[in-house]
Amino acid sequence: MQSAQAFEGGVSPFPTGSTSEYIAALPPIPGLFAVEQFNYSSADGLYDNKGNKRPIPFKTDVFSATTRLLASYGVEWMGAKVYSQLVLPVVSLHSEVMGHGENHNGLSNVTVTPLLLRWDVAAHTNVTFGFDFALKSGSYDPKRTSVAVGYTSYQPVLAIRHNDPNGLDLGISNRLLFNDKNSDTNYRSGTAYVADFIGGWNFGKWKVGVTGSYLNQFTDDRQNGTDITGNRTRSFAMGPTVAYNAGTYSINMNVQRGLYAANTAKSDAIWINFAMPLWMGGRH
Repeated sequence: MQSAQAFEGGVSPFPTGSTSEYIAALPPIPGLFAVEQFNYSSADGLYDNKGNKRPIPFKTDVFSATTRLLASYGVEWMGAKVYSQLVLPVVSLHSEVMGHGENHNGLSNVTVTPLLLRWDVAAHTNVTFGFDFALKSGSYDPKRTSVAVGYTSYQPVLAIRHNDPNGLDLGISNRLLFNDKNSDTNYRSGTAYVADFIGGWNFGKWKVGVTGSYLNQFTDDRQNGTDITGNRTRSFAMGPTVAYNAGTYSINMNVQRGLYAANTAKSDAIWINFAMPLWMGGRH
């Protein structure tokens, strides 16, 4: 199975498409904020380096519930507002490969963002930069497909968003994945670029548009010091999104259909997201 997928076990250390509505969407006031994300994704095939479906019976169903906690400190550094983030994903995975089925449930890799910066560069436009650490944590078993990866991934993120509350919304989050070697398997997944994007239009409290993701692995996987050539993951997914912003809370739903895949599975996903404040300080 490893020869049919890039990244170890065919699992990316970042869930592509998960940023969506929350690209560079950081509250300008101090407080503690939460985003609850619920996801169902499915795949029924593996694809080769040319994007053709392989003749391997394969199916996965994945449910996840992710809590994102964001601390806004109400201070500035280098002209930017300062934040920290903690991401806690719980995942249930069912996989079937050539008639053999497995279930795996548990905590996936916890992500910590010690420092996240937001610059307001124009009206309704901001740029954010952070460095995510997807930690070697969670429920991982080197002998089976797991809901976590067995290594730490270092992920610098640069995002830009223009979101006029009475008009155009455009945003892109650019992320690099630099992956440690898995000490259990002596396998190092290659370096990759991920772009999550959103485009839409605000009508009062409502917004409609499209969202999606693009992944391109640009260095080879390595095992026992040897490159695994011609086996780099690429994927593209996109679909409609709708959001309702009530001020104190917001709700978003989007569907992202897998349109292209190479050296991985082609997944379709449904996301339902809720954002709310847990505590808010005074406006600055």
